[in-house]
Amino acid sequence: MKMIRGIKMRKTGIFGTLYKYELMKIFKNRVAIVTFLILFFYAFIQGEFEVRGNVTTEELEQYRTLSGRELDEEFISEILAVTDDVGRIVDDSDIAYEEPAYWIMDVVGYGSSFKDLNEEKIYHEREMTIQEAHDLACLTEEEETYWDDQENRLRKPIVFHDTVIPSGVLEGTTNYMIMMVIIIATGLSSVFAMETQRKTDPMIRASLHGNRELYFAKMLAGMTYVLSAIVVLLSVFYAYIGIRWGFAGMNYAIQLYLPFSQMDLTNWQLAGILVMLTILGTLLISAFSLLVSNITRNALAAMSIVIGGHLALFAASTMVPYSIRGLSQFLSLLPSTLVSSRLVYEYRLVKLGGYLRCYQAAPVLYILLILAFVVVGYVFYDRYEIKSN
Repeated sequence: MKMIRGIKMRKTGIFGTLYKYELMKIFKNRVAIVTFLILFFYAFIQGEFEVRGNVTTEELEQYRTLSGRELDEEFISEILAVTDDVGRIVDDSDIAYEEPAYWIMDVVGYGSSFKDLNEEKIYHEREMTIQEAHDLACLTEEEETYWDDQENRLRKPIVFHDTVIPSGVLEGTTNYMIMMVIIIATGLSSVFAMETQRKTDPMIRASLHGNRELYFAKMLAGMTYVLSAIVVLLSVFYAYIGIRWGFAGMNYAIQLYLPFSQMDLTNWQLAGILVMLTILGTLLISAFSLLVSNITRNALAAMSIVIGGHLALFAASTMVPYSIRGLSQFLSLLPSTLVSSRLVYEYRLVKLGGYLRCYQAAPVLYILLILAFVVVGYVFYDRYEIKSN
């Protein structure tokens, strides 16, 4: 019995040693570290200019004088009184009304006439645009009923708050998906390729723990690296935004920034969803990158496939028509498309027991794909035939 326990302890210790060794190999990858450091410092720049690039501090203060007011007939009449026929502010002294005027433009259409608008017409225009989106998405009757019920739960008239901070937070968060694709491509593309390129794989595979233990140590080390990277980058971004600008407006409804959404969410809730999808999407792309590195045994090829594949999937999601629902919806759930504030405009539901929204179904899909990539990768690694070096 003591001998068995000793063997188990030695195996556990061996795996830990292999894991640390593989993790150190990634941290010694100069290209990966330089890429991470560049994006680390960019997090501060993004935290500054996602907000300051949109308005001045003085304008932001003016916008907030109208916060908390309902976008009702009285408020809309005030907005129309200080704007021209297409919604532009006439006098700079009325700049506070610029943000709610932009909201009306977004609802009725940029360039549309503001003449004779009122509360009823604006909210009706919003409903008509939503219905057009439903028709375009080829929703079923059950999905239509679902969203009608969600619409009835929304508070109306919508309570106004400027969207300067929420837009900066939400769009800044979505940018980290493409950043992580770059970090993953530079950091993980050589995890399996390195031994082949250095011609050390025959010796490694012939060793006692050069198969299963080493494979899972590599997988765990790669995912640990990217998980740490995304947590650090998002933490820096949110900390900078909070300290520099604060989070005013994040507790308000998303319909101020994304007026055609029928989801009863606040900006904070949407930000949380985006963070969750970014982290899970990062792990999914990591598993795929490690699989590609395992199969190709070429770092440059793996890097190209990961970055090119991400961009290709995004392009495909915009080209496949909604009428091909299965493929179109599958592509829309992938990180390349879904990790965006505009996920709230994905009206198609996934029937899994009950109805799941896109951001509820995506984690299930990501976890299944991660497991599939890990299993396929292990089978390939176990059967990999070392070619003559």
